[in-house]
Amino acid sequence: MKTIVQSIIALLILNASSVHAQWTLRLKSNVEIRTWKLTSKADKEQKGLGGATIVLYKSGSVVKELVSDGNGDFEVDVPPDGEYMLVVSYPGCNTKKFSVSTMGVPEAVGKDNFKPGFSIGGFIMAKAFPGVDYSSLQQPLVKIHYFPDGKKFDDDEAYTNQVLGQIVKIAESENSVISKFCSFNKIADMALAKGDCPAAKLNYEKALSTIPGEAYPAEQLPKVGLCLKEKEEAAKKAAEASAVKDAEAKAAAEKAAAEKLVLEKAAADKAAADKAASDKAAADKLTKEKADAEKAEAERIAREKDAGEKARADKAAADKAAADKLARDKADADKAAADKVAKEKADAEKTNAEKLAKEKEAAAKTLVEKEALEKAAAEKVAKEKGEAEKAAADKLAKEKAAADKAEAERLAKEKEAANKSEAEKAIAEKAAADKIAKEKAAADKAEAERLAKEKAAAEKTETEKAAAEKAAADKLAREKAAADKLAKDKEAADKAEADKVAKAEAARIAKEKADAEKEKLAKEKEGKAKSQAEDDAIIKADAEKREAARLAKEKAKAEKEQKEKEGLARSKAEDEAAEKAAAEKREADRAEKEKMAYETKQKEGQGETDKGDAKYKVPQVLGANKYKETVTRADGYFKMKRYSEAKTAYEEALKMKAGDIYATNKLAEIEKLTAPK
Repeated sequence: MKTIVQSIIALLILNASSVHAQWTLRLKSNVEIRTWKLTSKADKEQKGLGGATIVLYKSGSVVKELVSDGNGDFEVDVPPDGEYMLVVSYPGCNTKKFSVSTMGVPEAVGKDNFKPGFSIGGFIMAKAFPGVDYSSLQQPLVKIHYFPDGKKFDDDEAYTNQVLGQIVKIAESENSVISKFCSFNKIADMALAKGDCPAAKLNYEKALSTIPGEAYPAEQLPKVGLCLKEKEEAAKKAAEASAVKDAEAKAAAEKAAAEKLVLEKAAADKAAADKAASDKAAADKLTKEKADAEKAEAERIAREKDAGEKARADKAAADKAAADKLARDKADADKAAADKVAKEKADAEKTNAEKLAKEKEAAAKTLVEKEALEKAAAEKVAKEKGEAEKAAADKLAKEKAAADKAEAERLAKEKEAANKSEAEKAIAEKAAADKIAKEKAAADKAEAERLAKEKAAAEKTETEKAAAEKAAADKLAREKAAADKLAKDKEAADKAEADKVAKAEAARIAKEKADAEKEKLAKEKEGKAKSQAEDDAIIKADAEKREAARLAKEKAKAEKEQKEKEGLARSKAEDEAAEKAAAEKREADRAEKEKMAYETKQKEGQGETDKGDAKYKVPQVLGANKYKETVTRADGYFKMKRYSEAKTAYEEALKMKAGDIYATNKLAEIEKLTAPK
């Protein structure tokens, strides 16, 4: 990772030159300032820092104090025979420390025109991010002390590697904070562009809580305020328009109801008036009919009386019986007439009474119906009003619920995408960090081997040469014995390794599944659901992919070991002859190439750690000619058909010089030679 390269201090060795007996260790370095411009993405700027404070302490007391020049460069002479701490600081940035020990230099060396020097690759000063543990920066990043074997000052390599792991963790934490901050800003920018002001405000505020004081979210929040104000004004206008519309509808409904009541009352009044007129006409008719009947009866009686009197006068001698009969007939007639009149009168009165009762009952019924209609109309108006208000409220509630649901789903999807992106990035960064650590360890191991070989070559005595040849012979014997043992133990080892890998993979899958389930439950609690089926599918696919890769790797490894075993079945004499020839050629080539590489680096001004993110590139801490030595060693193994060792050496070379065509082609050739037939 770039942050690893920029956080750890690269160290380069400068061979000591001599002056006088009273020597000092001259340290040279450079201070750079790194600044960030954080929006929805992270832009970094790095340049030389003038004015940084450099203080050399001894037992807590200041020995020397100076500041870096305009380019960030500085030099400081460290006195002999002491334990010192070099501290570099700048306001607002994390302080960096170096431990320097000038103890242990033999008196004879110190008097022999000894003028040691050491160049520190550079200090990167940067502000601290919240939530990142910088406690490891309280200890020295590098420990420098005297090495008697080389009569030079150098760093404690084991300690440097330990600190490198801590610096990697700091870099990962910083990247996580920056990524989280930029992710919140990106989500907020998208929400603001879509007019989703609440979501934009929420995510800008989350960004500010992640890294307080950053300018971008603070600059964007006023825009969100304007957006919210416009939304509120629009909502207010819409509510007012809706209220006016509702009031108008209510007034129209009330007016229609009132008009309807008036019409219904007028109709009821007319019906009552018509009924009263009809009742009066019926009563008048009944009275007239009664009077006519009484008059006709009186006239009939008078006529009969006149007829009787005339008959009596004409027939004076009428029979008394006829007279009596006539009287009886008259009495019967009178009684019948009276009964008839009484009956007709009673029937008429009864009929009239029944008619009046029915009409009264009808009138009462009409009044009740009218009151019921008026009540029903009033209830209908109230019900329609209530239903209209309820329908409007339900509609608003449904629209709000739908809008809230859509907003929640949109935020959930955006959050899911952001979390997925962040998780993928974290996984990629961790994998890159693991790879760099592994490659660094391999590079350090190769460097240690190279230094050991250079030391042996520098002494160049016949005795040492014989010892080296004997060591090479012993090494070949050990390798042959190891190969024989490997062939016997291979099946058991492979099975044990396969079981171990399977168990580890099963445990990893179970843990990942449990972590995914835990994360899913947390997201569901926050209202941002994620499909379990998708999680299970992703975990299953990842597990299957890893298992397939593991099986393929094991198969390739087994086939490669078989090829190596066959390659080791060559004669010891050929190995020794080839090794000796390769060693002599390697030594000659190394000296020439080392000289050329050193001159090239001096011309190009190299001295700091290479930077970049190429596939095989790692921080090159010590030694400028490691690559040439590694390629030479790899070529020797290749010529002897020791393909496994050659492949390892070519891979080490690629780590030192990313994208090298020669090493890449040789690796492809080895893969072809060792591929299953």
